[in-house]
Amino acid sequence: MGRIRSQLSSAANRRCTPGERLRAARLVRGMSLRDVYQASVSLAKRMRNEEFLIPPSRLHEIEARSVVPSIHRLYTLASTYGHELAEFLDWYGIPERNGAKSVDA
Repeated sequence: MGRIRSQLSSAANRRCTPGERLRAARLVRGMSLRDVYQASVSLAKRMRNEEFLIPPSRLHEIEARSVVPSIHRLYTLASTYGHELAEFLDWYGIPERNGAKSVDA
């Protein structure tokens, strides 16, 4: 647990990427990559849509290599980690609808 806190505190001292924030959220919940995968399997079955699945290898790429997750996978992560989807969207620079300006403006 000391290693996790060390990583979180060092991450807090600099600007974190969305992937680093997602990894920190996962570690705070004490979840492994496989735990997240199992949660995604349950969600995908419940939603009857395989797009919600997050294999461990893909989650690693999202966290470590700045791969941008699909909206379905981002929803899975928010749901699994107990966060609002809007918070995760904000990490990727996608504003909430109320504050969004027209692209054509």
